[in-house]
Amino acid sequence: MSAYWIARARMRDMEGQDQYARIIGDIGQRFPYQTLARSGRVHIVEGTTHFDRYFLHRFASVDSALAFYNSPEYQEAAAIRRAACDGCELVIMEGEDH
Repeated sequence: MSAYWIARARMRDMEGQDQYARIIGDIGQRFPYQTLARSGRVHIVEGTTHFDRYFLHRFASVDSALAFYNSPEYQEAAAIRRAACDGCELVIMEGEDH
């Protein structure tokens, strides 16, 4: 069953964001995922306007998404992301396959 990686962040250091993006691109070779949406035009219809970057990725399974997240390489990238943000959230959610 597919899993969805849903993240949002408020970036303050774009160099850090670029470094994070390079690292996760490399990790994607081991834990493939598909980017469904990334920081396009956003319409906040309910909730906070604190975040300015949004990401939606699809993994083959929750186990695959968690393996990606828990890998030492991603944890290194996550530390860079956290340092580059004024706040971030990440949810991994099981999807429905039809």
